[in-house]
Amino acid sequence: MNDMLKYLIIITLCYYLVKGLIYLILWQATKKVEQHAREAKKKQKQKKFKRGKDGWYIDEDEEDND
Repeated sequence: MNDMLKYLIIITLCYYLVKGLIYLILWQATKKVEQHAREAKKKQKQKKFKRGKDGWYIDEDEEDND
């Protein structure tokens, strides 16, 4: 019975270790996606509007295409 309890404790600890690692990986991935979205939003705001004969347009010469 004592061996059974040790195996149960080891299996439980391994389960929570793997679960914690998965949550850590998902958190890092979410953080990276959020950072990429913020950079894209900031880049979108930086586009310059210029006035031409036909009205307002976006100056595409200064836009970086990744």
